[in-house]
Amino acid sequence: MKIKRLFLFVLIGMLFLLTGCNKKTTTLIVATNCEFAPFEYVSNGEIKGFDMDLVRAYGEYANVNIEIQDMDFDGALLSVSTKKADMSIAGITVSETRKQSMAFTKPYYSADQVVIVKSNSIYKDLTNADDLLAELTKNKASIGCQRGTTGQYFIEGDADWDFEGIKDTKCVMYDNGALAVKALSDGKLDAVVIDREPAKLYIKSISNVEIIKDVILTQEEYAIAVNLNNQELLDSLNEFIDYAMNNQIMDDLVNKYFGDEDIVEASSVWNWNNFKQVLKGLANTFIITIVSFMLGILFGMLVSVIAGLNSKNIVTKVLKGITKGYVAIFRGTPIMVQLLIIYYVIFRWFTGDAIWVAMLAFGLNSGAYVSEIIRGGINAVPAGQMEAGRSLGLSYKTVMKKIVLPQAIKNCLPSLGNEFISLIKETSVVGFIGAFDLTLAFRKIANATYDYASTYLMMGLIYFVIVMLVTLLLHNLERRLAHDRIK
Repeated sequence: MKIKRLFLFVLIGMLFLLTGCNKKTTTLIVATNCEFAPFEYVSNGEIKGFDMDLVRAYGEYANVNIEIQDMDFDGALLSVSTKKADMSIAGITVSETRKQSMAFTKPYYSADQVVIVKSNSIYKDLTNADDLLAELTKNKASIGCQRGTTGQYFIEGDADWDFEGIKDTKCVMYDNGALAVKALSDGKLDAVVIDREPAKLYIKSISNVEIIKDVILTQEEYAIAVNLNNQELLDSLNEFIDYAMNNQIMDDLVNKYFGDEDIVEASSVWNWNNFKQVLKGLANTFIITIVSFMLGILFGMLVSVIAGLNSKNIVTKVLKGITKGYVAIFRGTPIMVQLLIIYYVIFRWFTGDAIWVAMLAFGLNSGAYVSEIIRGGINAVPAGQMEAGRSLGLSYKTVMKKIVLPQAIKNCLPSLGNEFISLIKETSVVGFIGAFDLTLAFRKIANATYDYASTYLMMGLIYFVIVMLVTLLLHNLERRLAHDRIK
Protein backbone atom coordinates (compact mmCIF):
# COMPACT_ATOMS: atom_id res chain seq x y z
CA MET A 1 0.00 0.00 0.00
CA LYS A 2 2.84 2.36 0.85
CA ILE A 3 4.47 1.68 -2.52
CA LYS A 4 1.22 2.49 -4.34
CA ARG A 5 0.90 5.77 -2.48
CA LEU A 6 4.51 6.64 -3.20
CA PHE A 7 4.04 6.02 -6.93
CA LEU A 8 0.81 8.04 -6.86
CA PHE A 9 2.51 10.99 -5.15
CA VAL A 10 5.34 10.89 -7.71
CA LEU A 11 2.91 10.91 -10.64
CA ILE A 12 0.79 13.70 -9.15
CA GLY A 13 3.92 15.74 -8.45
CA MET A 14 5.20 15.27 -12.00
CA LEU A 15 1.81 16.27 -13.45
CA PHE A 16 1.64 19.36 -11.24
CA LEU A 17 5.11 20.48 -12.18
CA LEU A 18 4.61 19.83 -15.89
CA THR A 19 1.37 21.82 -15.95
CA GLY A 20 1.81 24.39 -13.22
CA CYS A 21 5.27 25.59 -14.23
CA ASN A 22 3.94 26.97 -17.50
CA LYS A 23 2.17 30.02 -16.08
CA LYS A 24 2.64 33.27 -17.92
CA THR A 25 4.89 35.79 -16.24
CA THR A 26 6.80 38.93 -17.16
CA THR A 27 9.94 36.83 -17.46
CA LEU A 28 11.56 36.31 -20.84
CA ILE A 29 13.41 33.02 -21.30
CA VAL A 30 16.70 33.40 -23.16
CA ALA A 31 18.36 30.28 -24.61
CA THR A 32 22.12 30.36 -25.06
CA ASN A 33 25.20 28.17 -25.24
CA CYS A 34 27.82 29.24 -22.69
CA GLU A 35 30.73 27.75 -24.62
CA PHE A 36 31.50 30.76 -26.78
CA ALA A 37 33.58 33.20 -24.73
CA PRO A 38 33.73 36.17 -24.64
CA PHE A 39 30.15 36.35 -25.93
CA GLU A 40 28.77 33.83 -23.42
CA TYR A 41 30.65 31.83 -20.81
CA VAL A 42 30.47 30.71 -17.18
CA SER A 43 32.75 32.25 -14.57
CA ASN A 44 32.53 31.43 -10.86
CA GLY A 45 29.17 29.80 -11.43
CA GLU A 46 27.69 32.87 -13.16
CA ILE A 47 26.72 33.24 -16.82
CA LYS A 48 28.59 36.19 -18.27
CA GLY A 49 29.69 37.63 -21.60
CA PHE A 50 29.04 40.28 -24.22
CA ASP A 51 25.71 38.78 -25.31
CA MET A 52 24.60 38.21 -21.73
CA ASP A 53 25.27 41.81 -20.72
CA LEU A 54 23.44 42.96 -23.84
CA VAL A 55 20.33 40.91 -23.16
CA ARG A 56 20.30 41.96 -19.50
CA ALA A 57 20.52 45.58 -20.63
CA TYR A 58 17.46 44.88 -22.77
CA GLY A 59 15.67 43.57 -19.68
CA GLU A 60 16.26 46.88 -17.92
CA TYR A 61 15.26 48.81 -21.06
CA ALA A 62 11.98 46.87 -21.49
CA ASN A 63 11.35 46.45 -17.75
CA VAL A 64 11.14 42.65 -17.93
CA ASN A 65 12.89 39.85 -16.07
CA ILE A 66 15.49 37.85 -17.98
CA GLU A 67 15.93 34.12 -17.31
CA ILE A 68 18.96 32.64 -19.09
CA GLN A 69 19.01 28.93 -19.90
CA ASP A 70 22.31 27.34 -20.93
CA MET A 71 22.13 24.42 -23.36
CA ASP A 72 23.65 22.92 -26.48
CA PHE A 73 23.90 25.40 -29.41
CA ASP A 74 21.49 23.41 -31.59
CA GLY A 75 19.12 23.13 -28.64
CA ALA A 76 19.21 26.90 -28.13
CA LEU A 77 18.01 27.46 -31.70
CA LEU A 78 15.43 24.69 -31.47
CA SER A 79 14.07 26.16 -28.22
CA VAL A 80 13.15 29.36 -30.04
CA SER A 81 11.42 27.65 -32.97
CA THR A 82 9.43 25.43 -30.58
CA LYS A 83 8.54 28.37 -28.26
CA LYS A 84 10.38 26.90 -25.27
CA ALA A 85 12.41 30.10 -25.17
CA ASP A 86 11.37 33.62 -26.08
CA MET A 87 14.69 34.40 -27.72
CA SER A 88 18.15 33.00 -28.32
CA ILE A 89 21.42 34.90 -28.33
CA ALA A 90 24.63 32.95 -28.81
CA GLY A 91 26.67 34.53 -31.57
CA ILE A 92 23.98 33.47 -34.07
CA THR A 93 24.45 34.30 -37.75
CA VAL A 94 21.39 34.83 -39.94
CA SER A 95 20.83 32.42 -42.84
CA GLU A 96 17.94 31.74 -45.22
CA THR A 97 17.51 28.27 -43.77
CA ARG A 98 17.26 29.59 -40.22
CA LYS A 99 14.78 32.25 -41.34
CA GLN A 100 12.33 29.49 -42.18
CA SER A 101 11.99 28.48 -38.53
CA MET A 102 12.74 31.71 -36.63
CA ALA A 103 12.88 35.48 -37.03
CA PHE A 104 15.98 37.65 -36.50
CA THR A 105 16.60 41.13 -35.21
CA LYS A 106 18.87 43.71 -36.77
CA PRO A 107 22.56 42.76 -36.57
CA TYR A 108 24.24 43.87 -33.37
CA TYR A 109 27.84 42.72 -34.01
CA SER A 110 30.09 42.03 -37.02
CA ALA A 111 32.53 39.12 -36.74
CA ASP A 112 35.31 37.53 -38.79
CA GLN A 113 36.05 33.87 -39.41
CA VAL A 114 39.76 33.10 -38.90
CA VAL A 115 41.96 30.01 -38.99
CA ILE A 116 43.90 28.56 -36.07
CA VAL A 117 46.83 26.20 -36.76
CA LYS A 118 49.64 24.65 -34.75
CA SER A 119 52.64 26.89 -34.09
CA ASN A 120 54.87 24.68 -36.23
CA SER A 121 52.31 24.24 -39.01
CA ILE A 122 53.22 24.57 -42.69
CA TYR A 123 50.24 26.95 -43.02
CA LYS A 124 51.15 29.50 -40.35
CA ASP A 125 53.17 31.85 -42.63
CA LEU A 126 50.57 32.09 -45.39
CA THR A 127 49.09 35.56 -45.73
CA ASN A 128 46.49 35.04 -48.45
CA ALA A 129 43.17 33.27 -47.95
CA ASP A 130 43.21 31.77 -51.45
CA ASP A 131 46.69 30.33 -50.95
CA LEU A 132 45.66 28.88 -47.59
CA LEU A 133 42.54 27.20 -49.00
CA ALA A 134 44.59 25.81 -51.91
CA GLU A 135 47.12 24.29 -49.52
CA LEU A 136 44.41 22.81 -47.30
CA THR A 137 42.81 21.23 -50.38
CA LYS A 138 46.15 19.99 -51.68
CA ASN A 139 46.96 18.25 -48.38
CA LYS A 140 43.40 16.93 -47.87
CA ALA A 141 43.42 18.55 -44.44
CA SER A 142 41.20 17.72 -41.47
CA ILE A 143 39.59 20.99 -40.33
CA GLY A 144 37.77 21.40 -37.03
CA CYS A 145 34.84 23.68 -36.16
CA GLN A 146 31.94 24.06 -33.77
CA ARG A 147 28.85 22.16 -34.89
CA GLY A 148 26.11 24.30 -36.48
CA THR A 149 28.25 27.43 -36.89
CA THR A 150 29.49 29.44 -39.86
CA GLY A 151 32.79 27.58 -39.67
CA GLN A 152 31.06 24.29 -40.47
CA TYR A 153 29.17 25.76 -43.41
CA PHE A 154 32.30 27.41 -44.78
CA ILE A 155 34.26 24.14 -44.70
CA GLU A 156 31.50 21.92 -46.05
CA GLY A 157 29.97 24.46 -48.43
CA ASP A 158 26.43 25.81 -48.25
CA ALA A 159 24.25 27.43 -50.92
CA ASP A 160 22.33 29.58 -48.40
CA TRP A 161 25.59 31.12 -47.21
CA ASP A 162 27.05 31.23 -50.73
CA PHE A 163 30.01 29.12 -49.55
CA GLU A 164 31.68 26.83 -52.07
CA GLY A 165 33.36 24.79 -49.37
CA ILE A 166 37.00 23.75 -49.01
CA LYS A 167 37.38 20.93 -51.50
CA ASP A 168 38.91 17.58 -50.63
CA THR A 169 39.06 18.37 -46.92
CA LYS A 170 37.40 16.67 -43.96
CA CYS A 171 35.15 18.73 -41.67
CA VAL A 172 35.38 17.52 -38.06
CA MET A 173 32.63 18.96 -35.85
CA TYR A 174 32.81 19.50 -32.08
CA ASP A 175 30.31 20.64 -29.45
CA ASN A 176 32.31 23.82 -28.94
CA GLY A 177 35.29 25.66 -30.36
CA ALA A 178 37.56 24.99 -27.39
CA LEU A 179 37.33 21.24 -27.95
CA ALA A 180 38.25 21.73 -31.61
CA VAL A 181 41.30 23.83 -30.73
CA LYS A 182 42.36 21.32 -28.07
CA ALA A 183 42.15 18.55 -30.68
CA LEU A 184 44.29 20.71 -32.96
CA SER A 185 46.88 21.16 -30.21
CA ASP A 186 46.93 17.38 -29.69
CA GLY A 187 47.68 16.81 -33.37
CA LYS A 188 44.28 15.41 -34.35
CA LEU A 189 43.52 18.27 -36.80
CA ASP A 190 45.37 20.40 -39.32
CA ALA A 191 43.39 23.61 -38.70
CA VAL A 192 40.32 25.08 -36.99
CA VAL A 193 37.92 27.64 -38.48
CA ILE A 194 36.26 29.83 -35.86
CA ASP A 195 35.23 33.38 -34.95
CA ARG A 196 38.06 35.80 -34.24
CA GLU A 197 37.20 36.83 -30.65
CA PRO A 198 36.86 33.30 -29.24
CA ALA A 199 39.99 32.37 -31.20
CA LYS A 200 41.98 35.04 -29.34
CA LEU A 201 41.04 33.46 -26.02
CA TYR A 202 41.75 29.90 -27.12
CA ILE A 203 45.31 30.59 -28.29
CA LYS A 204 46.09 32.21 -24.93
CA SER A 205 44.85 29.25 -22.92
CA ILE A 206 45.73 26.29 -25.17
CA SER A 207 49.40 25.72 -25.95
CA ASN A 208 51.11 25.31 -29.31
CA VAL A 209 48.43 27.01 -31.44
CA GLU A 210 48.13 30.41 -33.14
CA ILE A 211 45.91 32.40 -35.49
CA ILE A 212 47.10 32.83 -39.07
CA LYS A 213 47.64 36.57 -39.33
CA ASP A 214 45.94 38.70 -41.98
CA VAL A 215 43.77 35.80 -43.20
CA ILE A 216 40.01 36.36 -42.93
CA LEU A 217 37.87 33.69 -44.56
CA THR A 218 34.53 35.45 -44.32
CA GLN A 219 32.64 38.07 -42.35
CA GLU A 220 29.28 37.65 -40.67
CA GLU A 221 26.83 39.53 -38.48
CA TYR A 222 25.26 38.30 -35.27
CA ALA A 223 21.56 38.76 -34.52
CA ILE A 224 19.07 37.72 -31.85
CA ALA A 225 16.65 34.92 -32.80
CA VAL A 226 12.97 35.01 -31.78
CA ASN A 227 9.95 32.90 -32.67
CA LEU A 228 8.42 33.60 -36.08
CA ASN A 229 5.09 34.59 -34.54
CA ASN A 230 6.46 36.96 -31.89
CA GLN A 231 6.50 40.19 -33.87
CA GLU A 232 5.99 42.30 -30.73
CA LEU A 233 9.21 41.04 -29.13
CA LEU A 234 11.07 41.36 -32.44
CA ASP A 235 10.07 45.01 -32.79
CA SER A 236 10.99 45.72 -29.17
CA LEU A 237 14.44 44.16 -29.59
CA ASN A 238 15.08 46.11 -32.79
CA GLU A 239 14.18 49.33 -30.99
CA PHE A 240 16.58 48.41 -28.19
CA ILE A 241 19.43 47.63 -30.61
CA ASP A 242 19.01 51.08 -32.18
CA TYR A 243 18.94 52.59 -28.69
CA ALA A 244 22.08 50.69 -27.62
CA MET A 245 23.94 51.77 -30.74
CA ASN A 246 23.12 55.44 -30.13
CA ASN A 247 23.52 55.60 -26.35
CA GLN A 248 27.01 54.26 -25.62
CA ILE A 249 25.70 50.88 -24.42
CA MET A 250 27.16 48.96 -27.35
CA ASP A 251 30.44 50.90 -27.29
CA ASP A 252 30.86 50.21 -23.59
CA LEU A 253 30.32 46.47 -24.13
CA VAL A 254 32.81 46.39 -27.01
CA ASN A 255 35.43 48.20 -24.91
CA LYS A 256 34.75 45.91 -21.95
CA TYR A 257 35.06 42.59 -23.77
CA PHE A 258 37.24 43.38 -26.78
CA GLY A 259 39.52 46.09 -25.44
CA ASP A 260 43.13 45.77 -24.39
CA GLU A 261 42.31 44.33 -20.96
CA ASP A 262 41.74 40.56 -20.79
CA ILE A 263 38.38 40.26 -19.05
CA VAL A 264 38.03 36.51 -19.68
CA GLU A 265 40.69 34.35 -18.09
CA ALA A 266 40.93 30.60 -17.70
CA SER A 267 40.06 29.66 -14.12
CA SER A 268 41.53 26.90 -11.97
CA VAL A 269 39.85 23.49 -11.97
CA TRP A 270 40.15 23.21 -8.21
CA ASN A 271 38.10 26.04 -6.71
CA TRP A 272 35.04 26.30 -4.50
CA ASN A 273 32.64 27.44 -7.24
CA ASN A 274 33.53 24.47 -9.43
CA PHE A 275 33.08 22.16 -6.45
CA LYS A 276 29.58 23.56 -5.87
CA GLN A 277 28.72 23.04 -9.52
CA VAL A 278 29.83 19.40 -9.30
CA LEU A 279 27.75 18.84 -6.15
CA LYS A 280 24.70 20.38 -7.80
CA GLY A 281 25.20 18.26 -10.91
CA LEU A 282 25.71 15.12 -8.81
CA ALA A 283 22.52 15.80 -6.85
CA ASN A 284 20.52 16.29 -10.05
CA THR A 285 21.97 13.10 -11.54
CA PHE A 286 20.79 11.11 -8.50
CA ILE A 287 17.37 12.80 -8.53
CA ILE A 288 16.82 12.04 -12.21
CA THR A 289 18.04 8.46 -11.80
CA ILE A 290 16.00 7.62 -8.69
CA VAL A 291 12.73 9.18 -9.88
CA SER A 292 13.14 7.68 -13.36
CA PHE A 293 13.82 4.25 -11.85
CA MET A 294 10.70 4.45 -9.69
CA LEU A 295 8.62 5.46 -12.69
CA GLY A 296 10.26 2.70 -14.72
CA ILE A 297 9.27 0.07 -12.16
CA LEU A 298 5.70 1.43 -12.10
CA PHE A 299 5.36 1.44 -15.90
CA GLY A 300 7.13 -1.90 -16.18
CA MET A 301 4.85 -3.61 -13.65
CA LEU A 302 1.73 -2.24 -15.36
CA VAL A 303 2.92 -3.48 -18.76
CA SER A 304 3.82 -6.89 -17.34
CA VAL A 305 0.46 -7.32 -15.63
CA ILE A 306 -1.43 -6.30 -18.79
CA ALA A 307 0.69 -8.65 -20.90
CA GLY A 308 -0.24 -11.52 -18.58
CA LEU A 309 -4.01 -10.99 -18.76
CA ASN A 310 -5.90 -14.02 -20.11
CA SER A 311 -9.13 -12.21 -20.96
CA LYS A 312 -9.95 -12.02 -24.68
CA ASN A 313 -12.31 -9.01 -24.58
CA ILE A 314 -11.69 -6.00 -26.81
CA VAL A 315 -10.41 -3.77 -23.97
CA THR A 316 -7.73 -6.30 -23.04
CA LYS A 317 -6.68 -6.68 -26.68
CA VAL A 318 -6.37 -2.89 -27.07
CA LEU A 319 -4.35 -2.58 -23.86
CA LYS A 320 -2.02 -5.38 -24.94
CA GLY A 321 -1.55 -3.73 -28.32
CA ILE A 322 -0.70 -0.40 -26.67
CA THR A 323 1.82 -1.99 -24.31
CA LYS A 324 3.48 -3.93 -27.16
CA GLY A 325 3.80 -0.73 -29.16
CA TYR A 326 5.17 1.12 -26.13
CA VAL A 327 7.84 -1.50 -25.49
CA ALA A 328 8.77 -1.74 -29.18
CA ILE A 329 9.14 2.05 -29.58
CA PHE A 330 11.20 2.65 -26.46
CA ARG A 331 13.42 -0.39 -26.96
CA GLY A 332 13.84 0.31 -30.67
CA THR A 333 14.98 3.95 -30.55
CA PRO A 334 17.99 5.62 -28.85
CA ILE A 335 17.39 7.38 -25.55
CA MET A 336 18.76 10.61 -27.03
CA VAL A 337 16.11 10.56 -29.76
CA GLN A 338 13.38 9.84 -27.21
CA LEU A 339 14.58 12.68 -24.99
CA LEU A 340 14.58 15.20 -27.84
CA ILE A 341 11.14 14.14 -29.12
CA ILE A 342 9.53 14.20 -25.67
CA TYR A 343 11.05 17.59 -24.78
CA TYR A 344 10.81 19.45 -28.08
CA VAL A 345 7.73 17.81 -29.63
CA ILE A 346 5.42 16.23 -27.05
CA PHE A 347 6.12 18.75 -24.28
CA ARG A 348 6.97 21.66 -26.54
CA TRP A 349 4.65 23.87 -24.47
CA PHE A 350 6.56 23.19 -21.24
CA THR A 351 8.93 26.00 -20.22
CA GLY A 352 9.86 24.87 -16.72
CA ASP A 353 13.06 23.16 -15.61
CA ALA A 354 13.98 20.50 -18.19
CA ILE A 355 14.91 18.12 -15.37
CA TRP A 356 11.23 17.18 -14.93
CA VAL A 357 10.81 16.21 -18.57
CA ALA A 358 14.09 14.29 -18.34
CA MET A 359 12.70 12.27 -15.42
CA LEU A 360 9.58 11.35 -17.39
CA ALA A 361 11.55 10.50 -20.55
CA PHE A 362 13.99 8.23 -18.71
CA GLY A 363 11.14 6.73 -16.70
CA LEU A 364 9.28 5.76 -19.88
CA ASN A 365 12.48 4.38 -21.41
CA SER A 366 13.30 2.39 -18.29
CA GLY A 367 9.73 1.07 -18.06
CA ALA A 368 10.07 -0.64 -21.43
CA TYR A 369 13.15 -2.55 -20.25
CA VAL A 370 11.81 -3.19 -16.74
CA SER A 371 8.65 -4.72 -18.22
CA GLU A 372 10.76 -7.31 -20.02
CA ILE A 373 12.81 -7.91 -16.87
CA ILE A 374 9.67 -8.46 -14.80
CA ARG A 375 8.15 -10.66 -17.53
CA GLY A 376 11.23 -12.85 -17.34
CA GLY A 377 10.98 -12.89 -13.55
CA ILE A 378 7.31 -13.89 -13.70
CA ASN A 379 8.06 -16.67 -16.17
CA ALA A 380 10.72 -17.94 -13.78
CA VAL A 381 8.08 -18.47 -11.07
CA PRO A 382 6.80 -22.09 -11.31
CA ALA A 383 3.40 -22.31 -13.03
CA GLY A 384 2.17 -24.31 -10.08
CA GLN A 385 2.19 -21.20 -7.93
CA MET A 386 -0.52 -19.59 -10.07
CA GLU A 387 -2.48 -22.83 -10.31
CA ALA A 388 -2.35 -23.36 -6.54
CA GLY A 389 -3.60 -19.85 -5.86
CA ARG A 390 -6.39 -20.13 -8.40
CA SER A 391 -7.42 -23.52 -6.98
CA LEU A 392 -7.89 -21.86 -3.60
CA GLY A 393 -10.42 -19.51 -5.15
CA LEU A 394 -8.16 -16.47 -5.37
CA SER A 395 -8.59 -14.11 -8.30
CA TYR A 396 -5.89 -13.72 -10.96
CA LYS A 397 -5.16 -10.21 -9.64
CA THR A 398 -4.75 -11.41 -6.05
CA VAL A 399 -2.50 -14.31 -7.01
CA MET A 400 -0.28 -12.00 -9.06
CA LYS A 401 -0.13 -9.41 -6.27
CA LYS A 402 0.33 -11.72 -3.29
CA ILE A 403 2.15 -14.75 -4.67
CA VAL A 404 3.72 -14.34 -8.12
CA LEU A 405 5.04 -10.75 -8.16
CA PRO A 406 6.87 -10.91 -4.78
CA GLN A 407 8.78 -13.98 -6.04
CA ALA A 408 9.31 -12.41 -9.46
CA ILE A 409 10.81 -9.25 -7.94
CA LYS A 410 13.41 -11.34 -6.10
CA ASN A 411 14.27 -13.11 -9.33
CA CYS A 412 14.54 -9.76 -11.12
CA LEU A 413 16.72 -8.00 -8.56
CA PRO A 414 20.09 -8.48 -10.36
CA SER A 415 18.64 -7.28 -13.67
CA LEU A 416 16.87 -4.35 -11.99
CA GLY A 417 20.16 -3.40 -10.39
CA ASN A 418 21.80 -3.36 -13.80
CA GLU A 419 18.97 -1.16 -15.11
CA PHE A 420 19.53 1.31 -12.26
CA ILE A 421 23.25 1.45 -13.04
CA SER A 422 22.49 1.97 -16.73
CA LEU A 423 20.19 4.87 -15.84
CA ILE A 424 22.96 6.57 -13.87
CA LYS A 425 25.18 6.56 -16.95
CA GLU A 426 22.44 7.33 -19.48
CA THR A 427 21.47 10.54 -17.68
CA SER A 428 24.70 12.06 -19.00
CA VAL A 429 22.80 13.16 -22.14
CA VAL A 430 20.25 15.39 -20.38
CA GLY A 431 22.44 18.44 -20.99
CA PHE A 432 21.24 18.42 -24.60
CA ILE A 433 17.85 19.74 -23.43
CA GLY A 434 19.35 22.14 -20.89
CA ALA A 435 18.99 19.99 -17.76
CA PHE A 436 21.94 20.39 -15.41
CA ASP A 437 23.64 17.15 -14.38
CA LEU A 438 27.08 15.86 -13.43
CA THR A 439 28.31 15.62 -17.03
CA LEU A 440 27.18 19.14 -17.90
CA ALA A 441 28.82 20.47 -14.73
CA PHE A 442 32.18 19.02 -15.79
CA ARG A 443 31.70 20.23 -19.36
CA LYS A 444 31.29 23.76 -18.07
CA ILE A 445 34.38 23.42 -15.87
CA ALA A 446 36.43 22.09 -18.79
CA ASN A 447 35.31 24.94 -21.05
CA ALA A 448 36.17 27.52 -18.39
CA THR A 449 39.58 26.07 -17.54
CA TYR A 450 40.62 24.48 -20.88
CA ASP A 451 42.00 21.64 -18.75
CA TYR A 452 40.11 18.86 -20.47
CA ALA A 453 42.40 16.00 -19.46
CA SER A 454 42.15 16.26 -15.67
CA THR A 455 38.53 17.48 -15.76
CA TYR A 456 37.23 14.58 -17.83
CA LEU A 457 39.34 12.04 -15.94
CA MET A 458 37.83 13.29 -12.69
CA MET A 459 34.34 13.04 -14.17
CA GLY A 460 34.99 9.45 -15.25
CA LEU A 461 36.36 8.60 -11.81
CA ILE A 462 33.27 9.95 -10.06
CA TYR A 463 30.93 7.94 -12.29
CA PHE A 464 33.07 4.84 -11.67
CA VAL A 465 32.96 5.30 -7.89
CA ILE A 466 29.17 5.80 -7.97
CA VAL A 467 28.63 2.63 -10.00
CA MET A 468 30.95 0.61 -7.75
CA LEU A 469 29.12 1.77 -4.61
CA VAL A 470 25.72 0.93 -6.11
CA THR A 471 27.06 -2.46 -7.21
CA LEU A 472 28.26 -3.24 -3.66
CA LEU A 473 24.88 -2.25 -2.20
CA LEU A 474 23.06 -4.49 -4.68
CA HIS A 475 25.33 -7.45 -3.94
CA ASN A 476 24.73 -6.97 -0.23
CA LEU A 477 20.96 -6.85 -0.80
CA GLU A 478 21.08 -10.02 -2.91
CA ARG A 479 22.98 -11.86 -0.16
CA ARG A 480 20.41 -10.80 2.44
CA LEU A 481 17.53 -11.99 0.26
CA ALA A 482 19.30 -15.28 -0.44
CA HIS A 483 19.86 -15.73 3.30
CA ASP A 484 16.16 -15.08 3.97
CA ARG A 485 15.20 -17.72 1.40
CA ILE A 486 17.49 -20.27 3.07
CA LYS A 487 15.87 -19.60 6.42
